[in-house]
Amino acid sequence: MVVTILVSAMVVQIPLVLNADLGWLLTVNEMILAGQKLGADLFESNPPLSVYMYMPAAWLGRSTGVAPELVVIFLVIVEIVVALVVIESANVAAKLEVGERSVFLRSFAFLLALLPGAVFGQREHIAVIALTPFVAVAALRWRGLCPGRAAVVAGLGAGLAMSIKPFFALVVGLPIIANVVRQRSLRPLLIPEAVSAAIVVSGYAVVVATVFAEYLSVYAPMVAEAYLPIRKEFGSLLPLPIAMIGGSIVFLRLLAPRQFRVAGDATPWLAASVGGAASFLLQGKNWPYMAFGLSVFAIAAPLLQVRTNTLRKSVAIGGAASMVLIAAYLSSPPPDFPPLAERIQALVKHPRLLTITDHIGLGHPLVRELHGVWVGRSCAELLAGGAIWREQDPQLSDDARARLDNIASFEKRQLLTSLRIGRPDVVLVDTYLFSTIPFDWLSWAKSDPEIRAELGRFHEVKGVGRVRIFVSESQPPGA
Repeated sequence: MVVTILVSAMVVQIPLVLNADLGWLLTVNEMILAGQKLGADLFESNPPLSVYMYMPAAWLGRSTGVAPELVVIFLVIVEIVVALVVIESANVAAKLEVGERSVFLRSFAFLLALLPGAVFGQREHIAVIALTPFVAVAALRWRGLCPGRAAVVAGLGAGLAMSIKPFFALVVGLPIIANVVRQRSLRPLLIPEAVSAAIVVSGYAVVVATVFAEYLSVYAPMVAEAYLPIRKEFGSLLPLPIAMIGGSIVFLRLLAPRQFRVAGDATPWLAASVGGAASFLLQGKNWPYMAFGLSVFAIAAPLLQVRTNTLRKSVAIGGAASMVLIAAYLSSPPPDFPPLAERIQALVKHPRLLTITDHIGLGHPLVRELHGVWVGRSCAELLAGGAIWREQDPQLSDDARARLDNIASFEKRQLLTSLRIGRPDVVLVDTYLFSTIPFDWLSWAKSDPEIRAELGRFHEVKGVGRVRIFVSESQPPGA
């Protein structure tokens, strides 16, 4: 059954896996392989590991001729297999019965391979896969069982997850804190998996501080100033975590009343789901993929208690319906752009492409679908968008406004460099700010005289929806 689930996931993902984030991260790694340098020629708002974790797929794709997005599918399935092996090893060491171990394997094969849908292959998906063995080991220790040497490997995975996104420290920490409170002792802080996780995170911090010092000193402060504060209202974020954790508790109460207690075996899984909820709330963007950790652990708490011989039909139907709804939510599309590929191909074959927008989804994965060349120095003017958004606040201090102006100027310098050095054939210009309010990105760009001069060599053709299309004068005019 596990093999069937994994093979099915591979087949399902072939037409689905290439999304905006993955398209950009594969493209930027290909540009690095071609000789460009992250932090000098290329800029990414996330920490360096978010980029380089896709380097194996880009390198293997370049070496073998296989599309890198297909390599991503294969490598993620391999990671899931490794996670299942670690969980099985810990369960064997803990002397769990075969039936219970089988429930674990089938459950997590489904949760990690099929549930993600359109989230498959994204950073959160990869991080949660790496993190799951750690929570499984925490659940064994909660029951007073020994997970054996697999605990160290589980800790390495947790360290990787926290390095990908520091918010996952909440998922790692809450099950441990629950055990500290239960035992009234600090010894759970020194278990092997916690130590190995700390070593990985510390090692990664040293690498970033030494190898990517420019990111910490130059780019990270701009991200903190212009991007991180852009968030949804807290009240609009709360319903999802409340519904998921509340639903998890309800199903747990129906399936296994004894595990509903604070001391029940499901407590570590519930603690991990609360950590996932806290991560979702702190990030504040309300993007579905950011709720993947919350979803997996909220489902796991009751799912691991399922026993088919005692499962009531009504509970089974309700549980299945709930998981379908969660899967549909995770795969719900973001605010989208109109179809552009055919329109652009009719104007320029395999174009050198650039966008002027705050939205990654305008240029990616479009440039890969066109078999074109991305000439931008970042995925979009994301920091400029954040600066423009924040400067609408009338209570903003003069110092903060000055910093935001400098960030917008930085983005304009990068755009100018992309126009001069990249020599795009096609420039796509958005007409919305964060897909929410109308905004004239063309006027914003042309407020810089040098950018205005560079854009003077383009003519506008008929746009599509919210997107204005500009083609280089060296290309024939479009209809």
